[in-house]
Amino acid sequence: VEGKDVTQGETGWVPVTTEGSGVKVMSIQFLLENEGDAVVWRGPRKDQCIKQFLKDVEWGALDVLVIDTPPGTSDEHITLCEVLRPLPNIGAVVVTSPQNV
Repeated sequence: VEGKDVTQGETGWVPVTTEGSGVKVMSIQFLLENEGDAVVWRGPRKDQCIKQFLKDVEWGALDVLVIDTPPGTSDEHITLCEVLRPLPNIGAVVVTSPQNV
């Protein structure tokens, strides 16, 4: 999906769609001015971005939503649970990997 850009649709961002498989992808990287820029966000700003990616992206009907979060304090996971909890017929599989502290 390199070189692709997120566009603005009628009700929100339109995610980048991969060629062939049609997988929809949304990433902070698509919104950065320079591809190599780092993003260091904390607390409310990071939570707001997660909420926007879930609520303000034109995902359409989905069978599966894969969310890849960076290692951290798990605040991201709490925000995801809060936003996704009210949705009907939703399940989750959480995969973690150990991190050295």
